[in-house]
Amino acid sequence: MKDHSEEFRILIEKYKERGLEYGKPKEYIEFRNSCSIEELEKALLEFKDLKFVERQVKEGEKRYKTYHVYSSKRGRVYVITFTDKIRIISIYPLSQSTVKRYHRAKFKK
Repeated sequence: MKDHSEEFRILIEKYKERGLEYGKPKEYIEFRNSCSIEELEKALLEFKDLKFVERQVKEGEKRYKTYHVYSSKRGRVYVITFTDKIRIISIYPLSQSTVKRYHRAKFKK
């Protein structure tokens, strides 16, 4: 599987000024991920913990599935598409076992 990190970084820089929109209610996203919207946006826009980017073509649109790994036990996945803004379709946490499994399979360079 190919890593599309550079392509994703270029698109984020291009669309950053236009803003973000969410596919799910903000309250639900905060509850599911146990952190604030500001923390989620900061993690997405800074690329600090970005580990891998997978490109998908679904329903006629390009989607990017980004994997952010914060430690060996915690991580988060963002599903993003680019319209006139950066549209965050979904955000969900990764468990410790999933992070371990992905290190063995997806994150190998």
